[in-house]
Amino acid sequence: MLRLYKSRSMPHNQENAMRSDALLCRPYILTLLLIVVLLSAGCSTKIRGWSQESYRSSGFNTNVLNQEGLALLPVIVLKSPAEKAKDPGGKNPSSPYAPDSPSGDQGKENQLNAQDAYRVSLSEILLSKIQSRWPTIRLISPGDVLKRLNDEGLTTTYSKFNRDFPRVGFDSAMLKSFGRALNCRYLFISQAVVIESKSEASITFVWTFGRKSVLRSVKISGQIWDTVSGQQVWEGSGVGYNRLAAYEGSPLTEEIASQAVDSLLKTIMP
Repeated sequence: MLRLYKSRSMPHNQENAMRSDALLCRPYILTLLLIVVLLSAGCSTKIRGWSQESYRSSGFNTNVLNQEGLALLPVIVLKSPAEKAKDPGGKNPSSPYAPDSPSGDQGKENQLNAQDAYRVSLSEILLSKIQSRWPTIRLISPGDVLKRLNDEGLTTTYSKFNRDFPRVGFDSAMLKSFGRALNCRYLFISQAVVIESKSEASITFVWTFGRKSVLRSVKISGQIWDTVSGQQVWEGSGVGYNRLAAYEGSPLTEEIASQAVDSLLKTIMP
């Protein structure tokens, strides 16, 4: 004889409880997925900037530059003003996925290569920004400046200027010789410092996928000199920087430098 069995159904209260648990778990799952995505891709960080004008002669304005022209000398890249503290042993401790810090002659060579790269990059950014802000100005690019000085036999003089200017400034005779060679009354001389400091707290307990958290900043200062009178007519500075929190993606140094140049040029013509 066949026996009919009733399927046992789950009590109504128990079924509702399981559904409630599933609904409660869903937000936690979505939150966890969001965290994983952020950790994988990295969050963007905002680049900030500020500027300061420290000197402007009474008769100086951008109309003067439009009439007389402006020669952009290549940006002078300075070393960091403060030495970074070293960890015991003379090297920063490496994360599991990061290479050891270079030392000795290799470190010096890397620093020189980095300075050359920054000089070219910053000079190009400065040229592009000035051209976009003042399209009518008679502008001599850093590349043309070097070519004309070389054609006039002033290569050695320029090398001495590039080396000595941050410490002793301009020699009046040298300034006027540059003006004659470039056939331009005003010279724009700029100096930049690129700083990258590492957060010691991140070394202790936070590794961002094999990278240390970093703080990058670019400061560029500018001076405009009159080669006829031998006098300085303007001076100012601009800074671009970003502050990284844990797991934020680091912007390119060029992006920070662009902000620094923008800040600098706003002081010449707001």
